[in-house]
Amino acid sequence: MSLRWKIVLVIVTSVMVAVLSCGVVVRQSATISENDRLRNNLTEQLTDAVTIYQESGVLSLNASVDDRNLPTNARNAALSGQSVTVRSQVDGEEVVWAAAPISVGTHTAVLSVQTSTEESQELLRSIDRAIIIGMIGSALVIGGIGSLVAGQVSRRLTTGAQAARRIAGGDTSVRISDVIEAGDDEVTAFAQAVDTAVERLAERLDSEQRFTSDLAHEMRTPLTGLVNAANLLEEDSRPAELVKDRVHRLQVLVEDLLEVSRLDAGRANPELAPMHVDNSVKSLLTTLRASGAITDHEVRVDLGAGDTLIETDQRRFERIVSNLLVNAVKHGADPIDVRTTPTSVIVSDAGAGYPRDILATGPTRFVSAGGGGMGLGLVIAQGQANLLGMTMTFANSPETGGAVATLTFPQG
Repeated sequence: MSLRWKIVLVIVTSVMVAVLSCGVVVRQSATISENDRLRNNLTEQLTDAVTIYQESGVLSLNASVDDRNLPTNARNAALSGQSVTVRSQVDGEEVVWAAAPISVGTHTAVLSVQTSTEESQELLRSIDRAIIIGMIGSALVIGGIGSLVAGQVSRRLTTGAQAARRIAGGDTSVRISDVIEAGDDEVTAFAQAVDTAVERLAERLDSEQRFTSDLAHEMRTPLTGLVNAANLLEEDSRPAELVKDRVHRLQVLVEDLLEVSRLDAGRANPELAPMHVDNSVKSLLTTLRASGAITDHEVRVDLGAGDTLIETDQRRFERIVSNLLVNAVKHGADPIDVRTTPTSVIVSDAGAGYPRDILATGPTRFVSAGGGGMGLGLVIAQGQANLLGMTMTFANSPETGGAVATLTFPQG
């Protein structure tokens, strides 16, 4: 249920409860007033009838002596010397009695008068109808006004939510306070607060992206000299092997930083072509084994995509799967499983799983899943997947607790 209808429901319910409460009070007061009126009128009528009877011996004013329909408790009370009024049913109709003792010859009798309560009941039914009509009418009128007011608030919030989704999609130039109707209320204050947060976040992201790009380009020139110098070292010496290994790691890092900066700047242009999923994954695994990246690890492969062909950039696709495998090798534990389906590629391991921040918001640069390294592998995999129109999800296995990365192909 939307916020608008929740507000309307609360307003209508409150109005109905308020009107009903007032109606109950009014009806109770009317009931007491009618009872008092009936009893007073009957008491006066009985007094006049007793006076006339005692003076002339004539029954008047609808009076009767020892009426057989008079309730027993009223008869006994009158015979004991009291004047009473009671209610009872006579032939299915509610009546009010007034009774008093009189002397008839040598014995005491009971003189009584009665009147129907139909007029009083009709009055109370009229009050009930008025209460119901008033309750419904008030609910409709106030509910309609509340719907209009709540609709304005809801519409502004909906517009703000649409703008927020555009911001979440990467368009940080959008400002929520510019797209919603201006007003001096909490919605405007909230929109301004969100806009301020977006501005600060955009500044931080721009600074981080500039840092990544500048760092990569500044390191690229001296790295080229290091690579050339390392290639001139004697290959059989242990120091040369160490230098080459460190230079190679540095080269990989700079390439990753450059790739991240290209993805940030939107300069990456995929070259799409039909690709056989299982053949591509099989070729990639062969290359990784040959390079020694996964040689010492138990990698289990389940190629279940069959003859599935997808339109994608094979180099970037293999980079995604390669990064997922390298991340599993560095931060996970054997066995590592690579499984393909007609709609996805799934890479999982038996390690401790992804940390909470990756599960909640996805990978972040310079934050490694295992507490070491720059954490660029998953960031690049995520960026390449977005570039190819694929979806990357990260989860932990409910059975083993290990990390599970799923790359889902675009549909259609």
